Amino acid sequence: MSSETSAESGARWRRALGAWVNHDDPAVRFAALWTVCAALFVAAWYLGYYLLPAGLLRGSSAASALPEYAGSVRAEFLTIFAWNLGVCVLVVAANAFRSVRTPLGYLVVAVHWVRGALVWATGSLAVETGRFAPSLSVALGRSGVYELTAYVAVAVATRGVMVWHQRSGPRWREEFERVRSPRDWTLSRREAAVLLAGLGLLAAANYREAVMISRAVG
Repeated sequence: MSSETSAESGARWRRALGAWVNHDDPAVRFAALWTVCAALFVAAWYLGYYLLPAGLLRGSSAASALPEYAGSVRAEFLTIFAWNLGVCVLVVAANAFRSVRTPLGYLVVAVHWVRGALVWATGSLAVETGRFAPSLSVALGRSGVYELTAYVAVAVATRGVMVWHQRSGPRWREEFERVRSPRDWTLSRREAAVLLAGLGLLAAANYREAVMISRAVG
């Protein structure tokens, strides 16, 4: 009886979460997905800081192939911004695949949040630093959380960018069917506003990061 009740409760939570992250209002989708990603970030940050070795993820991403410093704040900003726009394009492309109600881009964003937390926790930034102990001041004082927040905005704003659909579970077995064409894509005014706000936040965060890197290597 207890296990059945627990399973039913878990199913209700999953349905409720799915309803929020796939809500018709992009602002509601943003708040819901950001909350989920922030919770994953905090959990990964604590676990990584206390359990994983230092430098574990250094050099593990394509971003590590970029030069440590581009030579000026402007050049560094353009380099970082171009890289992050590439991630945004990846998120939008992933949204072309939808499993039941949820776009694949949401998963891409969640993975980036977890990875970002582990990079901080293990001191694996491209510009060599120590570990960042979990704290609100560290989170607000760095640019990473703002970049990740921008990814959430891009993901929820482009939820309608769907071509391939997986109609039911289990997700690891069911095939995707082509149900739409890119010509069918639409973007409401509210979605456009969320998208532009996200890109604006991304640009601001990247400029701030470029300034911080300039000071660190200078």
